[in-house]
Amino acid sequence: MPIELMGFKSNGKSKIPFFTVSVSAGIPVPVDTDESTVIDLNEYLVDHPSSTFFAKITGEDLSIVGIHDSDILIIDTGSEPIDGKMILVMLNEELTVKIFRDIDGEIFFESSQNNFIPRNLPGLNYEMIGVITKIIHSI
Repeated sequence: MPIELMGFKSNGKSKIPFFTVSVSAGIPVPVDTDESTVIDLNEYLVDHPSSTFFAKITGEDLSIVGIHDSDILIIDTGSEPIDGKMILVMLNEELTVKIFRDIDGEIFFESSQNNFIPRNLPGLNYEMIGVITKIIHSI
């Protein structure tokens, strides 16, 4: 599963019109098209700009956990992982997505196939890169 790393740099020009009307999931509601404000998606997607970057996924290996081909991961290198969070980790010189597990103080990396790899496994070379905070994908 190749992972393409992408930088993050807000250019301040990414403002999109934002309409403050409700969106009905049932019967259509007449929409007032007056633009009331603009929205900067960085404000909603990036919590810590100085420690955040993007990575694009290639392949369907992670579809079981909701990550699909061409999805973009938002990764925060400044956040500490907690149990159950997805992380980007360099594992034996390969970038991969794992689920961080803390079980009774022992750290594991869980794969999408529910395999648990102990962090202190002899010969395991790893570096936790960051916590995946959001996933962007098309529907």
